Amino acid sequence: MKRIVLLIALSVMVIFGTEAQNRTINFEQIKEWKKIVKKAKKEKKLIFVDCYTSWCGPCKMLATKVFTQDIVADFFNDNFVNAKFDMEKDADGILLKKQFQVQAFPTLVFVDPETLEVVHRMVGAGKADWLIAGGKQAKDSENNLAGMMKRYAAGERSAEFLANYLLTLASAYMQKEVGDVAAEYLNSLSVEKLATKENWDLIAKYVHDPLSAPMKFVMAEREKFSAIAGKDVVDYKLEQCINRAVGILIAWHSEMETAFDEKRNEELLAYLQNIDFVGAPAALANLYTAAYIRRGDFRGLLDKMKEVLSYNMFRGGAAKFYFQHNIEALVRCEDKSLVEEGILWIDKECAVADDYFTKADLMNSKARLQISIGDTLGAEKSKMEEEKYAKEGQEKSGGRIMRAMRMN
Repeated sequence: MKRIVLLIALSVMVIFGTEAQNRTINFEQIKEWKKIVKKAKKEKKLIFVDCYTSWCGPCKMLATKVFTQDIVADFFNDNFVNAKFDMEKDADGILLKKQFQVQAFPTLVFVDPETLEVVHRMVGAGKADWLIAGGKQAKDSENNLAGMMKRYAAGERSAEFLANYLLTLASAYMQKEVGDVAAEYLNSLSVEKLATKENWDLIAKYVHDPLSAPMKFVMAEREKFSAIAGKDVVDYKLEQCINRAVGILIAWHSEMETAFDEKRNEELLAYLQNIDFVGAPAALANLYTAAYIRRGDFRGLLDKMKEVLSYNMFRGGAAKFYFQHNIEALVRCEDKSLVEEGILWIDKECAVADDYFTKADLMNSKARLQISIGDTLGAEKSKMEEEKYAKEGQEKSGGRIMRAMRMN
């Protein structure tokens, strides 16, 4: 009898122990935003909203690994009215995506039910302590996103405040605001004060425009910053910024809704022509080549590509990107003979390519050009070649290397 009682007691302990380790954030089951707002007003709590999609991996990680931790569940259930919406499927979720200006997933927002203002925002996924820290910051009206924006607008510019404000903006994925705030602060400093480790850290994290005053200063004073952070680190940051700016411009095509930014293009060209930096020639080559595509001069495009590649100016995989990006522009060419010339060039490049993944990517480009001229059988054959090369590449690497998937 005692043994039975003991077993029952142990069973109860196991059951309650299991429950204690499996509490979760109690999200409202209703999917009506107005009712959630009404409840939050009554309870005088902020609303925590998990903005997710069914296909978002980090969203699922939060739901299964973070929201289910006792420490997270207890904090959020005590302090917020919690809601979650699929931003692509739930009727109110689709509306809230626009209202909350959700641009990436997961986005976590904290909303004041009285004003419907988003007082705090976090984009991405992290561990329990990251989420709880964000929730605590959301409840702090002076130091949440809305509060810090008001303090900044009122003129607060202390170094400690700006460092925290930039972290908050970055966490909210407010990239333009991050760049603007960082640039305004850094631009206010004298040359002597700018070249410090603390300010280099700000530049490295938050400044990405090569034409901004801070990045131009880093370019002009590379030796000073190299002494602080190391030459390779500084050069990598400068090249990264240039490539990012160039990438946006060369990605433009006539089917886009926005007009080409000719002014930005001219400013970047002028800047690159007047700096002595290892990454400048390749960046200029990309911009010069893109001009032929915008003009629809595909004969000129092919000739320019041959000229550029003859100089052997690219490093790493940059030559492969240059070739593939520009050769694929021929899908907009109406001269079939030029497209066929491009296809033959791809075959030549494939024959001398030194790895199977490169060959697979080239076959992908070839298929695109073949489809553009109506050669569906040829395109199917190229796709089969692509799959074969990709498989051989994976086998050769022993599965250690996976081919990067294209998004378009």
